[in-house]
Amino acid sequence: MELWIPITVAAAAAQTSRNAIQRHMKGPLGDYGASAIRFIYAVPFVWIWLLILSSFSNQHLPKPESEFVIWAAIGGVTQILFTVLLIKLFSYKNFLVGVAFSKLEVLLVALMEAAFLSVTISVQFGIAIFIGIVSVMLLSLRTNKFSWEELRLSFQSKSTIIGLLAAMALATSVVSFRAALNSFPESDFLIRASVTAAIVIVVQALGLLAALYVFRRSELKAALVLWRPGMAAGFFGSISTPAWFSAFALHSAAPVLAIGQIELLFALGFTVLVFHQRLTKIELFGVLLLLSSILLVISN
Repeated sequence: MELWIPITVAAAAAQTSRNAIQRHMKGPLGDYGASAIRFIYAVPFVWIWLLILSSFSNQHLPKPESEFVIWAAIGGVTQILFTVLLIKLFSYKNFLVGVAFSKLEVLLVALMEAAFLSVTISVQFGIAIFIGIVSVMLLSLRTNKFSWEELRLSFQSKSTIIGLLAAMALATSVVSFRAALNSFPESDFLIRASVTAAIVIVVQALGLLAALYVFRRSELKAALVLWRPGMAAGFFGSISTPAWFSAFALHSAAPVLAIGQIELLFALGFTVLVFHQRLTKIELFGVLLLLSSILLVISN
């Protein structure tokens, strides 16, 4: 088995665990406090890992240049935006559907490439996009009943708008982080991924600490008092981000994203076994359609 495969599975598992902790903590911490803990408490873990890695490596750590700074800044801001929107979405949808909405990121990246990079749209790609649209229609439904009036109202609902914005933010962050990662000179994949994660997470944590102190001081206080679940979220976040970066540094994006769809299975387990949330047949069918659509795009 190639190394990037277990790394991708580990990234997906850690990411789902982190999302589950944040979803659980949105009650006592609020949307912004629950969003912040993944960044604030990940800092020590990411930097300890980088220090250990650098001490055993014979390579010099790459120095970020202007291109890296630009792409990392865009990726960092949009990743924070995605996190806040995802946490908000959990107030309207169950855990699995919330995670499924975020996976629309794959379709949006493909559409961006077609629109801005003149990538040819094949028949398979067109079918995948159609299936993806149908899946979004099903996931957007507010009830377990399908009708054109219900569909119209659902597409105008706050949850659907939040879900689509979250997917757009995630797509932007993924593209930006890939560009930042590739801006480094050639070096070991693990070094590049770890340095990128370490730099970005510090800036994100400092920015969120300042923003919470100014605008959401009560949520900041709660996040600092409830440090144990915060440390757990930070620990899993410190695994998922470098792992994703490492997988993308080792292999092309499409196969990595294909394996990464196992996150939906992990999310299904958390939804049913941990949060004890019920899934409607329409929601489950919508998730399966979305998964098939994403796999069609990736294999195109």
